[in-house]
Amino acid sequence: MKTTQEFPNVNTASAPPRVRSRPGGAVLPRASSGGRELTAMGMLTCLRRRWVLTLVLAIPAALLASAIVCEVVPAKYESSAILKIQQYEQIVAFDNAKQRSTEFLTYRDTQKGFIKSRAVLTSALRDPKVVECGTMKAVGYPVEWLMKELNVDEQISPEFLKISLQGEYPEDLALIVNAIKESYLNEVVYNERNDRIENLRKAEESHRDVDKRVRAALQEIERLATNLGTVDPKNLLLDQGRIQQKISDLDTELRELEGAIHVEEALQAQGLSGMVMGTDPGLLTVRGGNARSGTSAGSGSTLDPGQQLFLLRQKIVQFEATTRNPNHPDLLAWREQEKLLRNMMGGEIAPGADETVTPAPSSRVAYLRKLKDAVAAEISTQEKVYKEKNLQRIELEREQREIDPDVKVRESLAQQIREQEVELNAPDRITSVQDANVPEEREIGKKTQLSTLAGLGVFGCIVCGFTLFEWFAYRIGSATDISSEIGLSLIGMIPPPDRGGLLGLGIFAGKVDYDEWNRAVTESMDVVRTFLMRHIDPARPASILIAGASANEGKTTVSCQLAASLARTGKRVALVDCDLRRPSAHMMVGGQQGPGISELLRGEAMIDDIRQQTQAPGLTLIGAGNVDQRVLQLLSIDGGRSLIQQLKSRFDFVVIDTSPLLFVADSCMLAQNADIVLLATRKDYSRVLHVVQARDCLLGLHAPLLGAILVGANSDFHSQIYDYQREVARIQNI
Repeated sequence: MKTTQEFPNVNTASAPPRVRSRPGGAVLPRASSGGRELTAMGMLTCLRRRWVLTLVLAIPAALLASAIVCEVVPAKYESSAILKIQQYEQIVAFDNAKQRSTEFLTYRDTQKGFIKSRAVLTSALRDPKVVECGTMKAVGYPVEWLMKELNVDEQISPEFLKISLQGEYPEDLALIVNAIKESYLNEVVYNERNDRIENLRKAEESHRDVDKRVRAALQEIERLATNLGTVDPKNLLLDQGRIQQKISDLDTELRELEGAIHVEEALQAQGLSGMVMGTDPGLLTVRGGNARSGTSAGSGSTLDPGQQLFLLRQKIVQFEATTRNPNHPDLLAWREQEKLLRNMMGGEIAPGADETVTPAPSSRVAYLRKLKDAVAAEISTQEKVYKEKNLQRIELEREQREIDPDVKVRESLAQQIREQEVELNAPDRITSVQDANVPEEREIGKKTQLSTLAGLGVFGCIVCGFTLFEWFAYRIGSATDISSEIGLSLIGMIPPPDRGGLLGLGIFAGKVDYDEWNRAVTESMDVVRTFLMRHIDPARPASILIAGASANEGKTTVSCQLAASLARTGKRVALVDCDLRRPSAHMMVGGQQGPGISELLRGEAMIDDIRQQTQAPGLTLIGAGNVDQRVLQLLSIDGGRSLIQQLKSRFDFVVIDTSPLLFVADSCMLAQNADIVLLATRKDYSRVLHVVQARDCLLGLHAPLLGAILVGANSDFHSQIYDYQREVARIQNI
């Protein structure tokens, strides 16, 4: 036998460290330890495996959940009121951009918050009818209950707000909703108009305060203007210039008088000084119409004081006749000069007397000194007047600067007041469209939605539960999983007896033709037999053990089909049922359970006594027999080595069907003494982790594990037999 040759394997290029099945024997790759990627196709595959059970449980459970929710959740009455919100703030004549700047959706959401606010709800509950109704009496905390149960939405249109409430008492619902609507209108909407009235009142108060300040400032400006004679800045500057010029002229005259006094004093010291009333030159003259010393501005002639007083008096009379302003600066100056000349001449002109005055004679020096004192006094007076006018001018400018902002504010407030007075007549932005009415029919929409959601939720949970269970079960889903996930060579595949149907779920599947399926299985097992003959010495008998990780993975099916395939080669083949716990091979080949291996081990029968001939030529069945604890003890003595050798002495091939590897020790003991071990797996049933554990168990025992056979590899076995039935019919017709 070629039991020491290397067994073929897959993925050897990237396989991890390997364990030899026997010294010098084959090296098998280990399964990949990487995690699986969660994919939609993988989840659909998991659902396909359990779709029948899933629907059988999910559909009744979903219907039951919908029925329970429909029964538990009551259908309530619903009453609603409708409010309309204008897109923009309503105006009459004046468009205030600040009032229209609020975005509509923001304003609407704000009003929804106002409706469900504690202030509005508390105001609504002040109505005795609302508090005494049956709905509110049954509630412990009315405000909190209303905040939770009251619904405010815009289902009708973006500009319409619907205020609705559900309950068992329709009259109470209409009463409560209408009370909340009226409370909202009174507390929020109508208060906006009150706020506009209050803003108008504050604007009027501010206008009165500013107007009072402006009027006071105007009175002060008028007083200053009266004192200054004008409010024009140019005229004020010209007046100030005339005063400065007058002071400059007086300074010049004062210096001339001082020089004349020095001259007269020198002449007097020499005895040459004369009287004032003489005709000596250098006496008082009229300068520019004013009585001053020096030459006359008109003719340059020298006049005595009496003549000067006469001329000055005539000028005053003529000016008073042509000018209505008694406070004209020139008129005031001439009067001062008149008074000065009278004082110097030592007397005054009596009223109604002749203007010619003959004063008492005086010395020239004394006269000049009096004139000097008069000029100095005039300079002092003019300087005082200049200072007073300058201060008044500065005060006037300051008042004018301060009054300008107040005037602008007063005008702005006046405009604002006019606009607000007009806009008080504008309609409200929010109006009531419909009052809440007493509902006549119960609202079942919410009940239907909850029932549907409950049914869909239960259905989805069950489907997801089964799908996730299958995903974490990690079952073999395709032939490639044998090599990629488990790390074993795929020896062969046995198709399942179905036609797949829609999406491989068996839906709309055709009727199974078992004769055709048997032919497909026969062809598949002949492929396995051909592969096995490559590793068996035809001159020596061989034992082939079929193992499985757990129950229902197709061990017995593989054993029976493989034994029948070997028998078709003309060899003597023994099918031995060593599944001592649950023997079933005799049922598949139409034999009896006993007597069998158990009687042979106990020495109660010989091989010829327990062998059963089957319908297949060359195939002998040896059943499990009547199993007891002694049989298991006898089998564990040498691991079945003597039993296998005894069977090999009578048959060319011994095919052994065993128990699951992960549950009992019989299979492990027999696998150590078999010539070839095949691991049976089942598509969409065998778990990858269990198969890997079984593989590692066999490798740890140095069992001659050749590979794995996949049962149920294809959902449509027609793809494997190449229209075998049609070819047979063609041959039969020849």
